[in-house]
Amino acid sequence: MPVGNSDRGVGLWAGQVMFGLDNMNQYIDWWHEQIPGEEFDHSGSLLSVIFRPGVIYGLSDRINLSFNTTLGIRSMDWFGTNQSIHHRDEYTNSDFSNANGGILGNSKIVLRYLHKNTGAGDGYRIIFGGGIVIPSKNTITINPFKKTDGKYSPHRHFSISNGTYNYISDLQIFYKRSSNPVFFGGSFTFEKPFEQNEYSYLPPIVINAIFSTIYKRFDSLDGSIDFSIGMQQLSQAYWGNDPAPNSAALVLTPSLSYLFSLKKGALSIGIQKPIFISGSFAGNEGDIEQKTKVWQLIISYRSIPI
Repeated sequence: MPVGNSDRGVGLWAGQVMFGLDNMNQYIDWWHEQIPGEEFDHSGSLLSVIFRPGVIYGLSDRINLSFNTTLGIRSMDWFGTNQSIHHRDEYTNSDFSNANGGILGNSKIVLRYLHKNTGAGDGYRIIFGGGIVIPSKNTITINPFKKTDGKYSPHRHFSISNGTYNYISDLQIFYKRSSNPVFFGGSFTFEKPFEQNEYSYLPPIVINAIFSTIYKRFDSLDGSIDFSIGMQQLSQAYWGNDPAPNSAALVLTPSLSYLFSLKKGALSIGIQKPIFISGSFAGNEGDIEQKTKVWQLIISYRSIPI
């Protein structure tokens, strides 16, 4: 279960079913300098609690079908007593003047080809995948960076879904063996929207690369330690022909997690520290001085019923 992703590094034989549940808890502590019209520092925190239940089914010994969906809430805690049209205490499960609320996010359907699959034995697991991302209605409906008559209207910056259909492709290459490190390799994912959504928003192209090494502890819980490093590249996003500020970014994410067996299935608990190599918090206006600190707690579970 590299980096707490329950659908990574696993290939099923014909007729097998695997259930998974990933939970991501992200805390962002942010600050940016004063902006025109609001002559005070802006600061707050953004907490995201996201669940991704999913299932994988072995259509054959070579073909697996994967489905997962996203459920969650993002909440903004606005620090200080100053009133701002850009930020406030708010939650994505409720509507706003430029946002449709809800708890349902994107869903993914991915078909995977198992080029090599050693199952429970030693050897390579090489998996090619391709599929589609289906959006929900929980998205931003009006460009939050656009002014009307030279002034901003009250707006929200964040949602659970980008509101676009995307195509997605991935590659997984892992090797399993009996001595430490017992499991190592990487996964590569490319996701691109087909076109802008109905509100003229075109989200970034997202490229993810994750490299993971797992060391078995041979303890009573049959536990393992996972050391991972992730790299995410986001391209420029657009509202119509207008670039969305702070949307392009390069993020490095080191991760440490502990995986252990239960009576049924396996559980992974991990901590991650995203580091912005370039770009910054996408909820800020323009090219301004800003600071962002991010931590993530990842909990994942998977089980293959017998």
